[in-house]
Amino acid sequence: MQMATSTRKDMDASLPEIVGHLNLLLGEDLGADEDEDVRELFRKGYRLIDVQNRPTAETPSFGVFIYLRDVADITRRLLWIYTQRHGLGAP
Repeated sequence: MQMATSTRKDMDASLPEIVGHLNLLLGEDLGADEDEDVRELFRKGYRLIDVQNRPTAETPSFGVFIYLRDVADITRRLLWIYTQRHGLGAP
């Protein structure tokens, strides 16, 4: 998604899917007990998916875009860790 070409409707439609992916990865054992970097990603991820921190109808489009970007970034990082810990190829 790009800010200049994405509509608010597109962004709102993407929210449940990307938050769902992050939520699934947060449920995996990725070594957060032993790895401070993973633990920090989990903290950021849980903060982002907290209902109180999600965009609302009153959130400006730019705010929704930034939220989606942040959720996608944490999701991508956790997915990379998941693939490394499970011996899978890079996504």
